[in-house]
Amino acid sequence: MSSNDVQPGGVALRDPFVGAPFAEAVRRFWRKYTVFTGRASRSEFWWWWLTSFAIGLVLQLVPQAFTPDAPLLENPVGSYLFVLWALVTLVGGLALGARRLHDVNLSGFWQFLHVLPGIGSLVLSVFFLLPSNSKGTRFDLQPGPVTPGPGTSTRR
Repeated sequence: MSSNDVQPGGVALRDPFVGAPFAEAVRRFWRKYTVFTGRASRSEFWWWWLTSFAIGLVLQLVPQAFTPDAPLLENPVGSYLFVLWALVTLVGGLALGARRLHDVNLSGFWQFLHVLPGIGSLVLSVFFLLPSNSKGTRFDLQPGPVTPGPGTSTRR
């Protein structure tokens, strides 16, 4: 399946899906797991963020039911599951964050702000909330010139 194919909802995978429903936002996250080019709409970004947060919380709380004497959110099994979830979704989350920043006409490298404790993630959250900027199309894949393959002639 190519990125030009129209997906459910009538939007090509290469384009940001403004107003993406929950299921389509999650589907697009996994289909574009390693895609750092292009753009992602606010709905694509925030539906995935909410989903990932909820799954991480459930992974921490479910083991708590089996060890009620352990302090809340300090169950080792829950912690391991949460870290495993974070590792599985790390690359996809960075790719989605880069595409979201592209949609507001910012470089994906702004995600390095995450290394600043507290303030960095707060600034990025504000960036992720910004509306789309039409100048962000500069981050889309631009069709390049078609070069003839070996053994083909350009003469007619």
